[in-house]
Amino acid sequence: MHRLNSHIYSVLAITFLLLFANRAQAQDPNFSQFYNQPVQNNPAFAGLNNGLRFSALYRNLWSRIPGKFNTFTCAVDAEALNYGGGLGLLASSDVEGEGLLTTKSIGGQYAYRFIYKDFLVQAGFQTSVYTQRLDFSKLVFTDQLDERYGLVKSISSGAVPLPADSKTFIDFTSGFVVRKNIHPKHNQRKNLATINAGYAAHHITRPDQSLMNLDGRLPIKHSFQFNVVIPANTANDAKNPGLIVPAALFEYQQLFREFVIGLNCVKDPLFGGVFYRSRVFKGLPNSTDVDAVTANIGFEVPFNKTSVMRICYSYDVTINNLRGFSPGTHEIGVLIWFKDIYKHKHKNNKKAMPCYGF
Repeated sequence: MHRLNSHIYSVLAITFLLLFANRAQAQDPNFSQFYNQPVQNNPAFAGLNNGLRFSALYRNLWSRIPGKFNTFTCAVDAEALNYGGGLGLLASSDVEGEGLLTTKSIGGQYAYRFIYKDFLVQAGFQTSVYTQRLDFSKLVFTDQLDERYGLVKSISSGAVPLPADSKTFIDFTSGFVVRKNIHPKHNQRKNLATINAGYAAHHITRPDQSLMNLDGRLPIKHSFQFNVVIPANTANDAKNPGLIVPAALFEYQQLFREFVIGLNCVKDPLFGGVFYRSRVFKGLPNSTDVDAVTANIGFEVPFNKTSVMRICYSYDVTINNLRGFSPGTHEIGVLIWFKDIYKHKHKNNKKAMPCYGF
């Protein structure tokens, strides 16, 4: 019976993937640690912080359910003031259903910035190449299963090969971010907080991702990002203050809505935080909000005075009525940040804006 249940889970997972991917209702993979890789949600964040940053995230979704739902992404972005703002490179790999459906992408990012007093506005653009592949030989159909013995037939009698087992397409994303430093009136050099607010539109040309000659045009995804970096100064840590970083992310893509809000608290070398996520599938029969609480903990290891490595682990706990069917999700993030790698080398320092970063 356990073997049969395992195959039934696989059939349900593949049915879900084929149904939603080819009705153009697919949802992009999201990460709980969006604050560790902001260029994933908005190319305008490329090079927004000074120096050079490398980040990598690995997400293992619903680890106890048979079938793999793993996503890996890595990015590198750098402040490039001689080119107007920032440059970035982003790559990702998404595996669904024991390697049945894989999606790989690589994209380049460019951001251009404007500065007026304490306001920084940066607009970004991303061009990506996606390759999607389906291993048809690993699909399991109901006529191959027996209620007692599980999988009894190696080939389905009614299986029809797909028109294509892979597809490659070009995708575009654009967005902007606004940064504002808050100063006390009597001291313009002192920074009380740094506010970042951004918006990005993904899949703006709505590329066709279908492998079955159906209408599989990706719906546009709208993403809004917000965070505030607040130093917690005391008399003993004026040079190395702790940070309080509230953040929020709201995204919608056709029928899908997601809202994440929470905060991180930072005191070198440790940091941690708690976030709440609400995810809604609007318009679907018997749709249910998928709500979770995410807790994260991490630490930073300094290489020298201006370079650090950050390691973070987070766990998503499902808290609504689906908690008995959807086990938690693990996520690991690594960030390497060379903060002053370009110091004294820029010819265009008028575009530089000192601020707190996390």
